[in-house]
Amino acid sequence: MRLIFISSMPISKLFGEKLDAWWFANHGVDVEFWDISGFFYSGEGLSQYFGGARDYRYIGPNHCIYDNDGSFQKSLHALTQDSVVWYLSRFHRITPDDWIFAELQRKGVRYYLQHFDTLIEPAQIIQRTRKLLAAYRQRYHNRLLQPYGVVGSGRFGRKQSLEVFPGARFISIPSIKVRWQPSERMVKGPYNLFVDESVDYAPDAKMMGCAVCRDPDAYYARLNRLFAEIEAWSGMPVVIAASGKYHYPRDRFGGRPLIYGQTLPLIQNAQLVMGHMSLALDQCLVSEKPVMIMDDPDFTEMKRSGFAAALIHFVAKPVFVTEVDKAVYLRAMSPNIELMKRLVRDYLKEDGVSLSYHSILMKEME
Repeated sequence: MRLIFISSMPISKLFGEKLDAWWFANHGVDVEFWDISGFFYSGEGLSQYFGGARDYRYIGPNHCIYDNDGSFQKSLHALTQDSVVWYLSRFHRITPDDWIFAELQRKGVRYYLQHFDTLIEPAQIIQRTRKLLAAYRQRYHNRLLQPYGVVGSGRFGRKQSLEVFPGARFISIPSIKVRWQPSERMVKGPYNLFVDESVDYAPDAKMMGCAVCRDPDAYYARLNRLFAEIEAWSGMPVVIAASGKYHYPRDRFGGRPLIYGQTLPLIQNAQLVMGHMSLALDQCLVSEKPVMIMDDPDFTEMKRSGFAAALIHFVAKPVFVTEVDKAVYLRAMSPNIELMKRLVRDYLKEDGVSLSYHSILMKEME
C-alpha cells in the first residue's frame, strides 16, 4: 500500500509527532510526506513560523519539500489508483488548492481529509444559526471535492463533518491531540503545572506579522508572582511545560523546572494545571485534572480571541493573573468531572471507539 500525506500548510513537530506518519511506515506501508506549503506561503513567512526552535519542522517518512517548480505537479500526475492520499490541510478552504483535488479525482485516487479541530458548538440559537450558515458556506466552497472520508473525533466532529461533506464517510477516531494511555511520572512528588505558550515567540503570530503580548517582561513578572502564591497555597512546586515551539535563551520562570516536549505526560500526573488556550489543555478533560485558565492585561486581542475557541473554556473561565486569590485557586481545585466526561464524548472520542487512531486508519485503508 502506498500512503501519501500532503499538506499545503506548514507542519510543526508538535502536530507531526501526534500524527506519527512513521507508525504506518514501521507497519509495512509505503509512506511519503509531501510538504507543499511553499506554494501558498512566502519563504520569509515560513522561516518566521519555524524560527523559534531549530527542529520545529516535522520531517516525515520520505519527506519531500516541494517548491513551485513543477516537480509537485509531476509527482501528482504520476499517482496511480493503488495510492491513498491523506490531505492534512483541507476541511475549511484555507488555501487555493482545488486544482489538486481535481487532479486526484481525474485519476481516481482515493483521498481523505481531516477534521481534528472540532469547532465549539454554541448554545445560543443565534450563534448556532450563524455557525450553520458558515458550515453551508464551507460546503459550497468544497462542492467540487469528493473525499472518500473525513477523519475526526467526537459526536460534534461527526456532525460538523456531515454538514460540510454530506457525501463523505466519517471515520471516527480518538483525538490525536491527547494521550489516552497513562504515562510514567517524570517529576518526583506532587506538583502544579503551567502549560507555557511563549509570548516571546508565537509561530502563528510571527508568520502573520502580529504580536500576542504588548510587554512580555511585565507578563513574566506577574506570572512568577502568581506561581509563588500558588506554591505557598498548595505546598507544591510549579513546573513549566514548554511545547518546544520556542527554546528560551534565558530563564523566564524564576528558576523553576522547565521541561520541553512532554506536556501531555506532565498534565496526566499534575495536581493543578494552569495555562491560557493551548490545545494541550484538552488533556485535562481526559485526565480529569483541575485547571485554571489565565488572562493577562498585556495580551493583545489576537491572543485573547482564542479563549472562546478553546474547548477547555467550558470548565474554566479566564481570570486575570492579577486577580487570582486563594478563593479562585480553591474553586479551580474542584472541577466538574461529569461535564469533563461529556466534553470528551462530544469533542474528543465517541462512545464505542476503542481502537487506536493508527489501527482504525490502517483498517480503513485495507
